[in-house]
Amino acid sequence: MPESSRRVAVDSHPRLSGIMDTVNSTLAHGPRTRLPSAFYDAKGREIIEKIGMEEWFSGYKESEEYRKLGIGALVGDIVTRMVGSAEGSDDDGLLKIAGADGDLGKGRGGENGIKFAMSGCHDTTLAAILSSLGAFEGGKWPPYTSHVAVELFKDVSVNAQGSKLAEPAPRQPFLGSSRESTKTSSIVMRKPMQDWTENEKAKLQGFYVRVRYNDHPVTVPSCRLPGKHLEGDESFCTLVRSDMVEYQRIANGQQEAFKAVADKFTPRIWTEACAENLDEPAFPRAPQPAGF
Repeated sequence: MPESSRRVAVDSHPRLSGIMDTVNSTLAHGPRTRLPSAFYDAKGREIIEKIGMEEWFSGYKESEEYRKLGIGALVGDIVTRMVGSAEGSDDDGLLKIAGADGDLGKGRGGENGIKFAMSGCHDTTLAAILSSLGAFEGGKWPPYTSHVAVELFKDVSVNAQGSKLAEPAPRQPFLGSSRESTKTSSIVMRKPMQDWTENEKAKLQGFYVRVRYNDHPVTVPSCRLPGKHLEGDESFCTLVRSDMVEYQRIANGQQEAFKAVADKFTPRIWTEACAENLDEPAFPRAPQPAGF
């Protein structure tokens, strides 16, 4: 440590998290980059990691406002893209893709109906997403090459009106074939679930969301509740629900889970949300657990 900051602390110079990053970097890059052996003491690294996890991510687990300002905009973008894909609207992000010839909505090889989006980010982004969904388990800092996959699935036995089909629909490419000719502006976009009409909800019945962290499925706590997941697998969260009598009869009163959870910390206007509650305590007055 430099003479000006001999004490190792959360806010020392360098910060404790910076020391942890350096240790983890040298471990990932081989013996030629190693620091003195004292930096790799197992108990010391365990303590540093515990403090780092609490410093960076405990707020996401405890405060809805923390989630909203820290990661809500990104989670809102992901959910908007999934809802747009389920709707067949422009909000699925397809029109943001440009091929080699500059043709929007097509891959560089001319592909249509692209259903995969990849974003680069930091380890803190991954942990913030998982913590805000109540699905960051294990208490370990994300290792190098970590990733989070948010997947959208459809029950092909449920039609566009939210009713079960007597016979499964003919097998189609995931989420159907190319929809370029039917694309429209989204009818629901980032609108919170409580503002949806029953017809809007019915159009998105039969869709499920699964989150994987480093290829292992994780479960959003709300999805464990009865009727909020695919029967037999709690990691498949329902996207929305409908109060329509017919669908309730078929799905046993299935309730929305994933979008409703995300809506609670998705800011309508992020810059305005940053200026709210300035006179309120930093910690919420009542518990606001993540994942519900």
